[in-house]
Parts: sequence; C-alpha cells; structure tokens
Amino acid sequence: MASLPARLLVDLPNWLGDFVHTLPALAALKKANRGGDTTALLPVAHAPLARLLGVTVIVRPVGAGFSWARRCLFGSFDVALTARHSSRAKLLLAGTGARTCLASEGRGAAALGLVTFPVVRRHHQRHDLDGALKRLGMQGVSPETFRLQLPEKLNRQGLSQRALLADLPGMVAFLPATRESADRRYPARNFLAVAAELAAEGITPVVVVGPGEERMATPFVTEAGAHVAPTAWPLHEIAALLAACDAAVGNDSGLTHLAAVVGCPTVALFGPTDPARTAPVGGGRVLQPPARAFGNAPRLEDLDHAEVLAAVRATVAERSALPCPPVSGVSSIVALETAQRYDWTQRVGR
Repeated sequence: MASLPARLLVDLPNWLGDFVHTLPALAALKKANRGGDTTALLPVAHAPLARLLGVTVIVRPVGAGFSWARRCLFGSFDVALTARHSSRAKLLLAGTGARTCLASEGRGAAALGLVTFPVVRRHHQRHDLDGALKRLGMQGVSPETFRLQLPEKLNRQGLSQRALLADLPGMVAFLPATRESADRRYPARNFLAVAAELAAEGITPVVVVGPGEERMATPFVTEAGAHVAPTAWPLHEIAALLAACDAAVGNDSGLTHLAAVVGCPTVALFGPTDPARTAPVGGGRVLQPPARAFGNAPRLEDLDHAEVLAAVRATVAERSALPCPPVSGVSSIVALETAQRYDWTQRVGR
C-alpha cells in the first residue's frame, strides 16, 4: 500500500453539499501529505473553494471517465482516491494509472483492481472517506466543527458586498432552493413569513439562489422587500457574502452547508433527510419536526414558521453579542467577526 507524502489525486463530488462534506477529509489529506502534492479533481464551479485549502486544482469536465483520465491524467499520480461512488468515477480512477487507487466498495471497484474501503452510511457523511484515510495510515476525520477559513481580502469583499445589498442594519441570508426533491424544500409561504417579520424588525433579508433558480427569489422581493444576490457571482464570492451575514436559514442544501462552513451562524431546516447523516459540518442550529407516525419521515411543512423565526432571531442575537472590531474601508455597516466558531444544535420535537 502506498503512503504519504506522494503525488495525491482526490476526486471530489459534483454537488455542492457533498463537496462541502468532503472538506474535512481533504484538509486532513493536505496536512498529512506535507512534502507531497495534493490535487483536487472537481467541477469548475467548486475550484475557487478548493484552492482556499491550498491544494492544486484540476477541473473535471462533465462526463469525464476512463478515456479522459487515460488521456489527461495517466502517470501523473502515485495515489488516487475518489469521494464519488458511481461506476463512472471508479472507471476514471482506474484510468489515472496511479499505483494505488482507492474507491468505495461496489459499483465494479474490485473488478477494476481498485483498493476498496467501506462507507458506513449510518455515520455522518464527513466520515465517508475515513476508510480511505485509514488505508493511508491516517486517523478518520475529526467530528468537531470544521471551518473553511476565508482570506482577509475575501472577507473584506464579502463585507463590501453586504454594504451594497443592505439598507437595514442587520442581514439574514435566505437559502430557499434545493436541487433535490420538493419534500426537502421548506414551503415558500413559510420562508416568506419569516423574511417579512425580520424586515419589519429592521433586518434585511437577502436571497441567495443558484443560476436558473431566480424565479424562486421573486416573491421575497415583492412580498418581503428582500434583496437578491447576483447568481453570476462565483461560489467563493457567495461564500464571502454569506460569511458577512448575521445569520443564514435554509434547507438541507449546498448553499446552507456552504454558509455554515464559512462561519455564518446557520439555521438548517430538515424534513425527511437525517441530520445525523448530513447536518452541516460547519455547525449550526438544526430544526426538524417530529414524524407524524412511527416509521414515517418528518415533513418540512409541519415545521411552524414561528419556530424558524424564533431560531433565526436567537441566532442573530448571539451573533450581535460577539465583539465587532471595526474594519477599515467598509462603510455603513457594522464589521463582523466572520471566523467566529459556534457549535450548538437544536432539533424541534426530538
């Protein structure tokens, strides 16, 4: 079995939430590979976030598989591992020609000659690569809150973006979209009720959605006077804006996980998905209604907007109580300590 340091390739997930869950493992690999070279293979949108960890980045084209890896990566790496579980990802890994290729069990991994490791799905998703890390002589990732530190220049940019969007002293990011099924999406009317209440209390709601989801933000503007972050901003600029907000509230989605991991105090709303599996690695308050009957999954529509509003208010109050040193060059806002750690969890009815 190969060991570190080495020329190491880490193939990362396509979806933003899954990508964020791999960050603790990627950071641990980068640290253990001191003296080697750690390269992340990932979609172009995620590249600026991975670079914040100091790794080399290779953009993975859509649909890349064995042939692409054979043509573009063959012979460049000693160790390669994938955080994806698809057959295509395992074929890509085989195409690298790395001496040691690590992949999760199943989907043809053994037939391809890959070194396999188990994934225990009753554990949090951050631990999905623990088996690979152990194969490399490392410990599994820490269960502690993980923070993706933003450089000072990017923090200042986030504060400037906040100043451009806000016309009230406070700001809360609303993250109403999810690319998963509708049952993972908190009802729009409830999100709107929370946003309207906060606006009446002097807090600016700012809606953050992805490209193609702009229509979802329209009711927030017309009914709650919200502002909308431009969907053309790259993810590292969105991350900076989220880090500058007083709080964020959203579904179990990629942007919610991003908000938490960059230090924005976050209220994450869970319905049928299990927080034990996918709660934000960056910490936060998790709200989930109880299931109506034994064996049934909780439903987000059963989560009263008053409970969400109370959680957001409490989160904003806790943020406001933190020391707020002035930041030069930023006007009309109170500077925020964006890297402040927090580690508290609350589940409604659980």
